[in-house]
Amino acid sequence: MNENKSLRVDNYCFVCGKENPKGLKVKFITSNGKVKAEMVLDKEYQGYSGIIHGGIIAALLDEACAYAAIFLGYYTVTAEIKIRYKNILKPGEKIIIEAEANQIKSKLIKAKAQIRNVENILIAEAEGKLIIKEKIEKS
Repeated sequence: MNENKSLRVDNYCFVCGKENPKGLKVKFITSNGKVKAEMVLDKEYQGYSGIIHGGIIAALLDEACAYAAIFLGYYTVTAEIKIRYKNILKPGEKIIIEAEANQIKSKLIKAKAQIRNVENILIAEAEGKLIIKEKIEKS
């Protein structure tokens, strides 16, 4: 792993980057100590017919955990993520992604994230361990 501590943000992240033409362009907001996003995934993100690919769901959960750490004031990289898939997600189904960072130890942040549909059915949940790379300087 590259030991360079500084992380560069260039708006080309696959999940949240506004400049990435092939990205998901997810916009996270903060609310009640959590980060939250709402979105709909189209058919091009499916694995099996009519089911969103698990890797896309994993990417959304991972990004939500990272944004929870950003909310606490830290840029991080994922050290570990444990995902539990509970129900399938169909293309065109609106989802709510939520996460919160709930523990900071030395150079590690623990976060939890979940994806639910609008009927409040749990699609997937994750527990992530994120390595702190740098404190976000407030301007």
